[in-house]
Amino acid sequence: MPKEFVYRWGIFPLWLLLTTTIFFRNPIPIDETRYLSVAWEMWLRGDFLVPYLNGHTYSHKPPLLFWLFESGWAIFGINEWWPRLVGPLCALLNLLLTRLLAAMLWPEQPRTALKAPWILAATLLWTLFASATMFDTLLTCCVLLSMLGLIEALKVNPLKGWGLFSLAIGLGLLTKGPVIFLHLLPTALLALIWAKPGYPINKSWFAFLGLALLAGCAIALAWALPAAAAGGKEYANAILWHQTADRTLGTKIHARPFPWYLYFLPLATFPWIAWPRLWQNLKRAGISGDLGLRFCLTWFLTSLLLFSLLPSKQLHYLLPILPAFALICARLLDRPQHQYGLSAELVPALLIGLTGLFLAALPRMPGLAKLNWVKQVEPYWGLSVMAIAVILAAFVLYTRRLSVYALSSAVVAAIFIGFIFFFQYVGLQYNLRPAAAMLKQFNDQQIPTAFVGDYQGQLHFLGRLTQPLEVIEREQTADWAGRHPNGYLIFLEKTKPRQAYYIQPHREYWLFFKTAAEALASGPA
Repeated sequence: MPKEFVYRWGIFPLWLLLTTTIFFRNPIPIDETRYLSVAWEMWLRGDFLVPYLNGHTYSHKPPLLFWLFESGWAIFGINEWWPRLVGPLCALLNLLLTRLLAAMLWPEQPRTALKAPWILAATLLWTLFASATMFDTLLTCCVLLSMLGLIEALKVNPLKGWGLFSLAIGLGLLTKGPVIFLHLLPTALLALIWAKPGYPINKSWFAFLGLALLAGCAIALAWALPAAAAGGKEYANAILWHQTADRTLGTKIHARPFPWYLYFLPLATFPWIAWPRLWQNLKRAGISGDLGLRFCLTWFLTSLLLFSLLPSKQLHYLLPILPAFALICARLLDRPQHQYGLSAELVPALLIGLTGLFLAALPRMPGLAKLNWVKQVEPYWGLSVMAIAVILAAFVLYTRRLSVYALSSAVVAAIFIGFIFFFQYVGLQYNLRPAAAMLKQFNDQQIPTAFVGDYQGQLHFLGRLTQPLEVIEREQTADWAGRHPNGYLIFLEKTKPRQAYYIQPHREYWLFFKTAAEALASGPA
């Protein structure tokens, strides 16, 4: 089978393998279950302007992802599979847009465009989130669309390019708010560096950039202003200020030191960062004469720097810059053929094998062995990953060379197996369906229930609840139980209770239901 055919069409079964992992796991609390519940409550209310969570306006995220969920429900009816498929569909669009961008950057190097999506599909951080019901793959689509617009504006058609850029800004603002500017503006403003000498930048570039920003903001304001009016003063203040500048610059949520991303970058970009051939080709690369490499390096490094400077840091915030990394790798790995040492070509297979060995020994690892789910791990997970590494090594020994599609296939297969084993071992820790069904039954029977502490909507969509769940503080437990002697209280605690009506593990916590009598008998929580 010709390599070109494999590279062109093989990416689809690779994506399909990642997508099928949604059928081996439940929606993951807290993020996935919360976003499903927000869309569900918007649907119940028939309010498509203002997101709600448990009866209160939800200002943490704009509505585009929720609109996509609801669009599918309008066509297919209420179901769980459609919203959970939105993330993987966005991931597929990531792959196709990355291929298209590579073709625009290097039109004379068609193999680079064919390899780029394979590299992105197996970049570890992207692979882990490709099937997630979250905002980041959708935001990555917006970032890729904007980068296509910049190259189109530079090389082909300025009006069309800036139109795409404006649309990407608007969609990005509706996806995750002003964070889109951190991804786009540095690259656009630094065109003086990456575009020259082949494409001199003049004043019209920055004039169009300003107009595109205004047009993109106008798209977002077409939702934000009516939503602010409909959601009330507190919601308006949240979406127009608190969730923008205030939360971005002054938040203490997920606050981490400046170099935090650098600690995890080797893991996030595995296995490519560990392939000696990439570094060997980097030494030979003529970056100064390659517009595409200058563009992608500017995009990757400036975004990484800006996100490192911000106090709030989460690994999945880096997803939108991973296509830049994949494009750099694709270009470097498509350099003219050189003689590579066989031992260097075997390094990725060796590291995958060591990962399998680590997984097999996981229950004996100091510090990790105390985790509830690690205690359930059997050697089969690690042995399966080691088998993949052996097959990859055999392929290298047979062909005397490691190919991009072979390494990508090995990594995706290992992640696929990892999802199956991990969610088999964690069991109820990531499955809130039984608790949601119980709460639904109580609601149907009009039995009073209340959640003690911070409720994040974990149970609303899974239980198809139609009314808000009462939330109380810990010190209100006895008073509530006294007023509702036939009611039930829901707790989320680090310590397993001695007695409760229903108990299940919830990540590294315990979720349990207590009758009012049990709550009174146990005293203060």
